[in-house]
Amino acid sequence: MQESKYQSLQKYSYHLERERSKIFILIYNLVYGLFIRYSPRPFFEYRNWIYRAFGAEIGKKVRISSSAKLYYPWNIQIGNYCWIGDNCNLYSIDKIKIGDNVALAHNIFISTASHDVAKINFPTIRQPVVLEDEVWIASNAFINMGVTIHRGAVIGSCAVVTKDMPEGYICLGFPAKPIKIRNSN
Repeated sequence: MQESKYQSLQKYSYHLERERSKIFILIYNLVYGLFIRYSPRPFFEYRNWIYRAFGAEIGKKVRISSSAKLYYPWNIQIGNYCWIGDNCNLYSIDKIKIGDNVALAHNIFISTASHDVAKINFPTIRQPVVLEDEVWIASNAFINMGVTIHRGAVIGSCAVVTKDMPEGYICLGFPAKPIKIRNSN
């Protein structure tokens, strides 16, 4: 076997705090699998109640799909009147803050963690993600750690967001770029 030049996973060890014990995380995952994942579609308040019991801050009239996955709800803050669609993944190793009137379509991945590719031991790194008020993220988008999407921005389908997006712009592409100003009536 050749010596590792870029990354050695045998030298990797997870070193970040998840703010909860492994038992707490195990219980949450069991509750998610048994009581959230297969709950009926219109049971939004029921799911919100469970997420709140595990530390999420969730505003009023929030609609989280039963197939959405909030990995560590104690690191998630969601404002009022938000929608989180089918198969959205909120990978909340660090904080995810979602403002009011934010819409996440389907199959969106928001990541607050990655790995430092400059180090051979491939350590996990993390940064928060902020979605300000009135943001809309269309289907199949990826939002990377450390990003703020400013008020009223639209992230187009299949966009990959690797840096902050400006207020009131429609942003598209890989990587996402502001294309034009969003109309506001």
